[in-house]
Amino acid sequence: MARIAAKQIAASNGSLKKWLGRLLPMAFSALFLYLVFRRVEWGRLLETLRTLSYPLLAPVVAVYLLGFIPRAKKWQLILEHLKPVSLASCLGYSFVGCAGNAVLPARLGELVRAFLCGRREGAAATAVLSTIVLERVLEVLSLMLLFSLTVWLTGRGELQTWALLGLGACLGLIALLFVMQRRGGWLVGLAGLVPAKGLRERLIDLAQRFLEGLAVVRAPGRLFLVLALGLAVYLIEGSSYWLLAMALGLKVSYVQSLFVLCFIFVGMLVPAAVGNIGPLQYFCVLGFSFFGVEDSAALVYSVFLNAMLYVPALIGLICLARYGLSLESLRKQAPQAALKREEGAS
Repeated sequence: MARIAAKQIAASNGSLKKWLGRLLPMAFSALFLYLVFRRVEWGRLLETLRTLSYPLLAPVVAVYLLGFIPRAKKWQLILEHLKPVSLASCLGYSFVGCAGNAVLPARLGELVRAFLCGRREGAAATAVLSTIVLERVLEVLSLMLLFSLTVWLTGRGELQTWALLGLGACLGLIALLFVMQRRGGWLVGLAGLVPAKGLRERLIDLAQRFLEGLAVVRAPGRLFLVLALGLAVYLIEGSSYWLLAMALGLKVSYVQSLFVLCFIFVGMLVPAAVGNIGPLQYFCVLGFSFFGVEDSAALVYSVFLNAMLYVPALIGLICLARYGLSLESLRKQAPQAALKREEGAS
């Protein structure tokens, strides 16, 4: 009876954590949406919609999608030390990750990307995941570099301290990853302290595979190229942000659009419901407010921006269909299949 009761309590706790994991991001989204909509003038919002230049929307999306090419190339360079993967495949997996992020909270689409790449390329999912972790860290470093520059160029000196703090945190994290890769014995040793033999062997194997994916930090030239490609991604995306501003008649420059892009991406680090709905709107409106753009116009901008972010997600679903898979099937298969793959590779 005690054992049954314990199982029931464990199941109840698991269910509670699951619901909290869903409700907390939704609460954040609702809070940010409230903060935005309470300041909106609906007449101004409708006026902005009437002045929208619809022919410019196609170039906006085209330029935005163009940014995925250097993004995929960046990941390909990081993956190369682990497993050579074609640029087209990296591009497809990246789109699938976008599809996962569009329907799953907390950017869990990256787990889908790691599992799919590992499954199709015959690599350990844990090692692939470590390359994605490194890619994201380097991407944020590129973002903070650009943010610091745009803060200075746009005269937003009051944000310079925060930008430099974020930049310092990214550099510190990269230094930690460098130490982990060069002197990863301590991580493996830490896993070896686990008393249970089966779990200990499993954790040691996972630690070793994770360190394999960080190999790119040993090549300074390649690391610099990855950072440069990260900047190229944001410069291209910044062009699409500027074109969207022009389509809506917003009087902002390209550099100011880059500032808003960086501001939004920093804000999107806040946990939110799927699609970053809420934080994206709030930080978009707040970012444009630095340049005198009305809240209603900035809100319309954020809605079109949110819609644009779903375009790569749709492409990702098409890629999944070509692979003969779906997000639901991946969600069910990933945990067990990844475990079997890791055990088989041991």
